[in-house]
Amino acid sequence: MKTYDLVVVGGGHAGCEAALAAARLGHVTALVTINLCEIAKMPCNPAIGGPGKSQLVREIDALGGEMARATDAAMLNVRLLNTSKGPAMRVRRAQTDRVQYKLVWKQVLEQTSGLDLVEGMAEEILTTGGKVAGVRLREGLRLKAKAVVIATGTFLNGQVILGELSYPAGRSGEPPSVGLATSLEELGLEMDRLSTGTTPRVNRHSIDFSGLDRQNTSELPLAFSFWNDPVVLTSDYPVYLTNTNEQTHQIIRDNLHLSPNYNGLIAGKTPRHCPSLESKIVNFPDRDSHKVFLEPEGRETAEIYLQGIYTAFPPEIQEQIVRSITGLEQAHIERYGYDIEYDYIRSGQLRPTLEVSSIPGLFLAGQLNGTTGYEEAAAQGLLAGINAACYVSGGEPLILSRGQAFIGVMIDDLVTKGITEPYRMLPSRAEYRISLREGNADLRLSEIGRAIGLLPENRYEKVLKKVKAKKEILAKLKGQRIGPQHPLNRILAERGSSPLSNNGASLYEILKRSQIHLDDLLPAEQEFADELKCEVEIEAKYAGYLAQQEREIGHLRRLENVRIPPRVDYARLNNLSIEGRELLSHVRPHSFGQAARIPGVSQADLSMLAIYLRR
Repeated sequence: MKTYDLVVVGGGHAGCEAALAAARLGHVTALVTINLCEIAKMPCNPAIGGPGKSQLVREIDALGGEMARATDAAMLNVRLLNTSKGPAMRVRRAQTDRVQYKLVWKQVLEQTSGLDLVEGMAEEILTTGGKVAGVRLREGLRLKAKAVVIATGTFLNGQVILGELSYPAGRSGEPPSVGLATSLEELGLEMDRLSTGTTPRVNRHSIDFSGLDRQNTSELPLAFSFWNDPVVLTSDYPVYLTNTNEQTHQIIRDNLHLSPNYNGLIAGKTPRHCPSLESKIVNFPDRDSHKVFLEPEGRETAEIYLQGIYTAFPPEIQEQIVRSITGLEQAHIERYGYDIEYDYIRSGQLRPTLEVSSIPGLFLAGQLNGTTGYEEAAAQGLLAGINAACYVSGGEPLILSRGQAFIGVMIDDLVTKGITEPYRMLPSRAEYRISLREGNADLRLSEIGRAIGLLPENRYEKVLKKVKAKKEILAKLKGQRIGPQHPLNRILAERGSSPLSNNGASLYEILKRSQIHLDDLLPAEQEFADELKCEVEIEAKYAGYLAQQEREIGHLRRLENVRIPPRVDYARLNNLSIEGRELLSHVRPHSFGQAARIPGVSQADLSMLAIYLRR
């Protein structure tokens, strides 16, 4: 037996962040994974970021996590998305070298003091007196620990499905985790099944790019990490865009009975926001085409990922589908798409800390909790690692609210609302998304990261300088007024904006206009970073929205501060409805704010609960 403070099971994005956070917080940690060569593997598309996901990555970075820095080190192509929706909605998305990404992560983990990497398969969660005591591995080794984080991705009773073929696997070519799934069930956890899929990969040399739309990397300097200098990449690894067509759709309609999504082979709930190609054809019969993005997988490989063609049709049908698409007429498929079905933990069994309610010291993160996506997994892993470390040391756990971070929105949704399909973080899920931008994640969360002990002092000092510079620029804008004789009036007229009246206006008021940018008003401040200038512009242009959301966040904060004792016996609160008692007993909310978000709990029940809490 080996003794650790903390053991993390699973070397995917969730496990890597969890283990790294725990070790950096001073706890002797073991990271157990089936294959050390596959740490931080990207089994699906080789990309990080996008709407909702970019916010998660930047929040991880602000708290002291590693995903953003690993992404920057492996970037092939990076672009800003949603540029037409205004500066507050812009997000970045990067194509990465999937092999380089893994190597970067492995190097970081291997060089972290107090962190041991252990190749093996976890078979059993060990407990003593109802609390976690460690993990037993298939290889016979027992790892004693005060806390355990399980982050097994799609490996629990994983089953790969391709056409009519089905075989046990955690990912294609890797063994599933059967013993650990049994151990979790024996501990009393309720399990269910989810399903997700991946796409065919084709050889780049077999593609005709001549008629396809090319998407080069951004001409603006970009980086995911707040602590890295933005760069402009070479355009050696573009993304190309093509489309399905009527021939593609007819092939799918003619062979729908061979799709595992429609022939009954898949029982698990499938993702609605990342659907299979065949479900898009069935659900949107009036659409004559769907986009297909050709994404490079790395510098040292010719594989191209066909983003948008998630399918598990038999290989011969995948060949027909791919070759019906413009540019792919002669494409050679190197890897066929497949679906994977796996166990996850039903909602209502976790605390907001991601600790299992019934088993002190056991924390869960990633797809095991019902999410899909690297970014969602990494964010949960970071929080699970932090809170497992706090559990070991007896410190206060970290719970982020919906008004603080996209991470808080995601975890609250999982714990409070539950899921009906694989959960993906979307901007629409966040009520305060204008306030919770990817560009201000450092301003929102770096103080928390520093207080926990994850964010180094030199990085926090950089944030303080940014805050100071932002305040100085805003003060200068608000303190300077100009009248109708000012040369800026000509610029306003040229851009179709109303001229200034005799009363004039402050530069801050003028910046609120959509046609005007900070460089127009304070050209001498151009040495400031683009991200800082963007934040100043957002502060002015969205002032009304931000003020309204700040009031709403303040109300949310007051509700969250009304704590509910953990041992409340809801069954004895006779003034609650039967349904209310059942729902509250199932979720066991930690605050009145969380209780108010439980689907099905009525306003009448909330009123009775408020009276009880006041007593």
